[in-house]
Amino acid sequence: MRKEVIEYLDQRPDLKFIIREQPEWYRKLSRNPASLQELETEAKYFYGQTFGQKVDRLHGQIESISRLMELFVKQ
Repeated sequence: MRKEVIEYLDQRPDLKFIIREQPEWYRKLSRNPASLQELETEAKYFYGQTFGQKVDRLHGQIESISRLMELFVKQ
């Protein structure tokens, strides 16, 4: 892997963790260092930071709160 890519990954421990979890990224970045942008996109999916995942998480929280409210109202 190129030195520039290693230095970049040293600054981004979240991306480094993904490479450890999914070693195919190491091979991919060794062959094509321009794949860093793809890795960052993959990191957003991995950490649940996409808009859709955030909306799903918010929906789940609202659903939990509404169930709690129903439980308190019944008593």
